[in-house]
Amino acid sequence: MKFKKSVFAILFLSLIVGGYSCNDGFSVYDPEYESSAPSPQITNISPAGGYLAGVDSVIVTGTNFSADPDSLIIDFGGSAGILKMVSKTEMIVRPGKNFGENLPVRVALRGQEFFSDPYPYTLFQPFGVYPGLTSEDEPTTPVAVDADNNVYAIFTRNKETRYRKISPDGTIETDAVLAPDDNGPTNSTMRFNAYSSLVVGPGGELFMAQQSIRAIFRKTFGDGAREGVWAASSSGSFKIRDMVFDNNGYLWVVGRDSDQIHRFDATTRAESKFPFEGILSSVAFYSNENELYVGGLVDSTQSIWKFTIDGSGNIGSGELYFDFGNHYKGIVASMIFASNGELLIATGPKIDGIDKPGIIKLYPDGRHEQLHNDMIKDGAYSITWRDDKFAVVAIQGEETSINLLDMYDRNRSGIFGF
Repeated sequence: MKFKKSVFAILFLSLIVGGYSCNDGFSVYDPEYESSAPSPQITNISPAGGYLAGVDSVIVTGTNFSADPDSLIIDFGGSAGILKMVSKTEMIVRPGKNFGENLPVRVALRGQEFFSDPYPYTLFQPFGVYPGLTSEDEPTTPVAVDADNNVYAIFTRNKETRYRKISPDGTIETDAVLAPDDNGPTNSTMRFNAYSSLVVGPGGELFMAQQSIRAIFRKTFGDGAREGVWAASSSGSFKIRDMVFDNNGYLWVVGRDSDQIHRFDATTRAESKFPFEGILSSVAFYSNENELYVGGLVDSTQSIWKFTIDGSGNIGSGELYFDFGNHYKGIVASMIFASNGELLIATGPKIDGIDKPGIIKLYPDGRHEQLHNDMIKDGAYSITWRDDKFAVVAIQGEETSINLLDMYDRNRSGIFGF
């Protein structure tokens, strides 16, 4: 009797999942079912040439979207985008953090089973280790760039600390001068294996300073020789932190323990001093307006001050340009201007327990924002331009490295961002 009941149960179940149930409407599955909401489809993504992964926004147009952002999902090659504005035919979206050529971009309505057909779109890496280097190549100086976009720094590779030059294609050249701890010949040993400032001079030579002393050194890359003393400040307690050449034949130098901004004639090496109280960590020159900017601890807060350079190459009292400490943690460690007057500010080495952005972007009208959101590592202490669309950034933190920062101008009408 139990056997007969089991056979009957099996027969009844087979009728439910078989053709009988399909014809009589008892099945959960209906092959002729169509969703009441048509599937969304992407018809275009702007800008057409691609954009930066994880940065700002792109415009996605199509059909059958939704005006409710909570009902939409968009995916960029396996990384979710962040919806900022939506309508039934358009979305403004921060792209996902994955990068690559022709990533499949898909959109879906929540509750539907399938995404839209893929739309190929390219996302570029906004920030990453410089070509030719790895995250194991640790810089001990800021980075400098010459007129041919070659990058210079002292960094440790395979346990050897050397001056190195990196070409734009990633080719690395090494100067023969030895670091002090390499036990090399006395006449070919670099004075220090770390410097607080490194810049390329008008003639292509390297100028460097060490923040515990007042001297400026000079070296020709590739000569294998020790750095020579180029000049020294007459302020005995002055400790140099940063310096920059202007277009007037002067080298401007800032630091601590002198309460002055120092200027050296690039030809005669004569020093001039301009009173200014503060512990200064950075200096920048804006050539379009012939202005000098200094940053550091002034009146007990991190701030940036602006000075106009007159026809004689002198500066006056200056004015407060940006109260950095009122908005951000960290320090004004390094500054560089874009041609349109926008200022990029590196906020210094990573500080345990302190949440701070890597780089701040300051607009001429006073607006400011964290650059590239969370795509830049914390710990940026040096930033400088190549003469193309890239900046070069040195990081000191969990990953001490030299990095390439994509700053290509992607401004376009009708969308926010830079």
